[in-house]
Amino acid sequence: MSLSRTDRIRSWLAWLMLKSLSCLPLRVSQWLGCLIGWFNYRLDTRAAKVTRTNLAICQPHLGESAREQLVRSSLLHTGMTMMETPAVWLGRLQRMSGWICQIDGEAILKAAIDKGKGVIVLLPHSGNWELLNVYFAKNTHMTALYQPPEQVYLQPIMAGIREHYGNEMVPTNVRGIAVLYRRLQAGGVTVVLPDQVPASGEFVPFFGMEALTDRLISRLISKTGAEVVCCQVKRLPTARGFRIVFTEPDEQIYSKDPHQSLLAMNHCVERCALDSPEQYQWEYKRFRQRPTGELRLYNYNNSPHTHHL
Repeated sequence: MSLSRTDRIRSWLAWLMLKSLSCLPLRVSQWLGCLIGWFNYRLDTRAAKVTRTNLAICQPHLGESAREQLVRSSLLHTGMTMMETPAVWLGRLQRMSGWICQIDGEAILKAAIDKGKGVIVLLPHSGNWELLNVYFAKNTHMTALYQPPEQVYLQPIMAGIREHYGNEMVPTNVRGIAVLYRRLQAGGVTVVLPDQVPASGEFVPFFGMEALTDRLISRLISKTGAEVVCCQVKRLPTARGFRIVFTEPDEQIYSKDPHQSLLAMNHCVERCALDSPEQYQWEYKRFRQRPTGELRLYNYNNSPHTHHL
C-alpha cells in the first residue's frame, strides 16, 4: 500500500504510541484504563449513556442503584481492555502467554478439533477477547475475521498487528468469508465475534429485544458441518491476569431452522454476558439497527425518531 508523506508520518506516530503503551506492566495499563473509565462515567459521555441504555434493556430486574454500579464497573473494564490491548497486539509471545493464568474447558475445544469437521469459536466482546490470539499462537493455528480501519494510515499497522503471532486474519468481505469456508472444510479453527451489528442480517431477540444478527455463523455451520465452541477471556482481579473459559453451545445452534440457530447463538452471548456482566462490553450499540417503525435508542442529542430500513 502506497501512503502519502503525511499518512506515513501519522502511521509512524501511531505505531510509536502503541509500542510505548505495549511496554507498560499489566497493573499500570489497568490503572490507566480504570482512570479512562472513571472519566467516562463522571463526565457521562456517550459511552456511559449507551451502557445505561443497554443495561436498562438487558437487565431490567436490577434496581437503579445496582444498575448504576454496573454501568460504572462496565466502563472501568472497557477502559482496561483499551489500555491492555497494545500489549496484546505487539507484546512478545512469551510475555503475553504469561498473562493467561488459567484455562477451563480446554477439553471441549480439543474434542471439537479432533472430530475433524472444523471448529467455529464464538468469542463475544467480554473481558479482553484479543488475548485469544495469544492462546492459539501457543496451541493451534486459527483464522479470524477483522474489520480494516477506515483511516488509511492505520491500515498497514493493523495488518501487521493482526498477524503478529502467526495466526491468519482476513478482512470482513466476500474474499475473507470465502477463506473461512475453506479453512472449516479443511478441518481448521475459525474465531468469530457473534455480537456485532452486521450490514445485513435477521432480527432475533437478544435479552428480549429484537437485535439485527449476522447470519454468517448459521450459514457456516449449515454448509460445513463445523462444530461450535463458546469462549470467554475473563479478567482476574488485582492484575493477576486472565482466565480463558471454553464451553459448549446451546444445541439448537445446529438447527436447520436458521432463526432457531441464530436465537441459540444469541443465547450463548447472553450466557457470557450474565456470567461476568461487569466485563461485557455494554458500551457497544448492539441495538443500533431496529425494525421499521421502532424508535432509535441512542439518539441522545435529538428528538426520538423511527427507523426506516
